[in-house]
Amino acid sequence: WKTGYWARWTFGLHSRRIFHTVVSEPGPGLPWYSRVAYVDDQIIFDYTSKTQRVEPRQVWMAQNEGPEFWDFQNFWARRWQAWFNASLNTLRELYNRSEGFHIIQMITGCDLREDTTTWGFYQDSYDGRDFLTFDKETMTWVAADIGAQITKRRWDAEVFDNQWWKHYLEEECVSWLRSSLEYGKETLQRKGKMGDKPHPEGHYKLHLHLLISLSNLISLAIFINANKKKLCKSV
Repeated sequence: WKTGYWARWTFGLHSRRIFHTVVSEPGPGLPWYSRVAYVDDQIIFDYTSKTQRVEPRQVWMAQNEGPEFWDFQNFWARRWQAWFNASLNTLRELYNRSEGFHIIQMITGCDLREDTTTWGFYQDSYDGRDFLTFDKETMTWVAADIGAQITKRRWDAEVFDNQWWKHYLEEECVSWLRSSLEYGKETLQRKGKMGDKPHPEGHYKLHLHLLISLSNLISLAIFINANKKKLCKSV
């Protein structure tokens, strides 16, 4: 991802983010698919292709959400897993890169801002480069390159799906964020107290650090894949 883009959009008072990552060559500590949900800087639940189930990562999430919520999250995590599996194959064919390490990353989220307004977004990337971004005002997709134009045209035609994304980003995501802030108010809502307002750089640094870490991971994986023979000979 381009850090310049994220630098413009990480200044909310509170935020909810869901990160999806899928890789063509999984390894130790790197499952081929993962879905991680954040509220502010706290992981609230995650799912990986290795565990095959959503796990709460905060006590207040486990205590306040019942079986119906976790069944719902498991259902969607497995649907996303299947969808990303097909998408990875499609993108490798689209860019004619069937060999080597490849990665898809997707992030969706919403913010509650200090002026009480809200904001939501969807963006994904392929091999560390922007691919598609959802414009919820026009309910259309913005393609980052020629390859993404093919997917854009197909997704633009999915009117119902685009209406759903707009609703999710503006309503559902914000509703879940508010619920999480209530559940975890002992720690999360400290940021909103008078005299303890967060500096915008706080969120910026958090997300930038995460993005740089992901970028480094991608670069390392690509380097290792490209130099397998040399590395094996040197061992």
